[in-house]
Amino acid sequence: MPHETSQVTGSKPGALFLVGDVFAEFAHHEGVFTVSQLARLIKDGAFPEEPGEVRVTLGQGVSVFDVQFIRDTLARRGLAELVVIDDQALHTRAGREIAHKHRLENVLISQPRPAGADRFEADLLVDAGNEVMSDHLTGQHMQGMLTTEAARQMFIAVAEQHYLPSEAVGGSYFVIDSFATRYRSFLFPLPAVVRCHVLAHRSPHRTRTTFHCELSVDQGGSETAGIEVRFTAFDTQVSHAKEARAAQRSLQEGAALATAAARPLRTEVHAS
Repeated sequence: MPHETSQVTGSKPGALFLVGDVFAEFAHHEGVFTVSQLARLIKDGAFPEEPGEVRVTLGQGVSVFDVQFIRDTLARRGLAELVVIDDQALHTRAGREIAHKHRLENVLISQPRPAGADRFEADLLVDAGNEVMSDHLTGQHMQGMLTTEAARQMFIAVAEQHYLPSEAVGGSYFVIDSFATRYRSFLFPLPAVVRCHVLAHRSPHRTRTTFHCELSVDQGGSETAGIEVRFTAFDTQVSHAKEARAAQRSLQEGAALATAAARPLRTEVHAS
């Protein structure tokens, strides 16, 4: 069963990519397979097409379970040694505690790694079950909210791992002061890197640390989006107290507006 040819270019790429089934539209390109497509080709004896070792690079939307499914399918046909799947990045996904997410499929980055003075990078790891993916997918590119959420997770993880004192890790509350994003090009379901440069950080008080960072999401050697963010890491107890006071103030203001709106309009009667 031949793989579908590219709708965009007829040139054959020098690498094979595996993407999640949710990115079936992107898999119309030559050299790109969804998990279901590749499994079917293996079962039909149509993959690999030529003898010799084949290397498959993971794009986005592929889980550890998907990789194991492909490997099991290859093994049943005696092809396990011929196809190498590079899934190392999947095993370095950041922990839920440093990305501040409850569900692991919602974590979008690998563990940040140093890349120079005050510079860090992480692999973009989009799970098909990610919350941002649940109800918005158009065309072949990935939605911009994935970029902003990956950047948010990245600067939190960098601050937690490399800048906050050990006693503050896991006990800090992050508040964004400003967040500006510049989209430069489409982000496709291929390998991508999230980069973070910490421009400044200071602790004006023992209960808080302020940060100024520049981030980017790079793919294929080009920047798809640039982000500038300023944020503060507060001691959780201090932040919760501030938040509770702000919530009470907002409730009082909302109640006052609701009460004013419910008052009947006064009708003045003028004597003739």
